[in-house]
Amino acid sequence: MRRIGIIGVLLLCLTGCSTPEKAKSVETDIEKIETSEGSQAPTSEWVGTLIEDVPKGTESLTDAVVHQITLQYQDGSEGHLSTKDVIYETTVGDIGLIAMAHPNQMPSFGVYHYSRDGEWVMHGMKHFGITDTSEKRSHGLALPEDSMYAIDSEIDDVERPVKLWTLYDESQLVTILMTNAFSVGDGERINRHADKMERYRLNQSSGNGIYYISQDKLILVTGNVSEEDLLALADSLPEPSSVSFPFRDSE
Repeated sequence: MRRIGIIGVLLLCLTGCSTPEKAKSVETDIEKIETSEGSQAPTSEWVGTLIEDVPKGTESLTDAVVHQITLQYQDGSEGHLSTKDVIYETTVGDIGLIAMAHPNQMPSFGVYHYSRDGEWVMHGMKHFGITDTSEKRSHGLALPEDSMYAIDSEIDDVERPVKLWTLYDESQLVTILMTNAFSVGDGERINRHADKMERYRLNQSSGNGIYYISQDKLILVTGNVSEEDLLALADSLPEPSSVSFPFRDSE
């Protein structure tokens, strides 16, 4: 079984990694996650992540990420994800996207991007929390709250490059994914006003998800909020060609 050590907070593409004989021990200088007042304090500082291969024949995206991810803490202990940590899980075409809460590091989260061609393959991940420099903003969008934190990532060395933006607070996560449009058989059309772009509902085991196609881009909006919140957010997004997409402000 392959075990690969990687640095925690950076987005890393995992395709083409060599197979070491032993797990790498990773020591990193990363920003400590600061919890907001009233939230659960972390038991030890998170310093890195170990990633293993997905067992052949794994059907569930949740099972794939739970098996792959082991969190490493400064005191030498490890944190293991479980199915109860899933915040949302969605697939559209051959793309898989899942968000997990990190054990003993609240509020701290991970968003993992996969594709599937027979087997699940992780292409990238983003780990993040709420730091003393985090700033909530509205970005000119119809968010589930007045303002939320935001983090972005980009995966461009895969067959279908994607860009991801996650808007979050202590308990809610919404991820916007943009990629080149392709034929999608998933989803149920959502009845909308005639002047609105067609939206499609995804059947998710955790959370809600919708998608639409605009300017030859597929836009996926998913999270642990209501479908109404996702639709309102999608309606407020600028066109994909906007230099500030998905935000309406340019800062």
